[in-house]
Amino acid sequence: MRRQEPAPALSRRDVLRRWEELEWWACVYCDAPFGPMVVAEVDHITPLARGGLHEWVNLAPACAGCNRAKSDLDMSDWLGVLAGQLDTEREVTVTQRVLRVPRHVHTADT
Repeated sequence: MRRQEPAPALSRRDVLRRWEELEWWACVYCDAPFGPMVVAEVDHITPLARGGLHEWVNLAPACAGCNRAKSDLDMSDWLGVLAGQLDTEREVTVTQRVLRVPRHVHTADT
């Protein structure tokens, strides 16, 4: 049986470049567009501290404020925090939908 080689490490620059190519260029949590005033950071949806992996399916673009506020919370805990900060249930639903569907994917309801 042939030994499988480990996947190459994802650099921050490679991740951010790929998101830019996909036009996924806003914070997944607050939808702030990235630019000179809002710097993109790589957030681990399931934090490394909680067993998350540094793989594409566990990475999301976030602004510094959201990334720091989320810290090492997992997604369900973070959505609970967001729900307490938002004014309406509709905004929570929109936030949850944004987290599930990458910006570059077009759905019938968008």
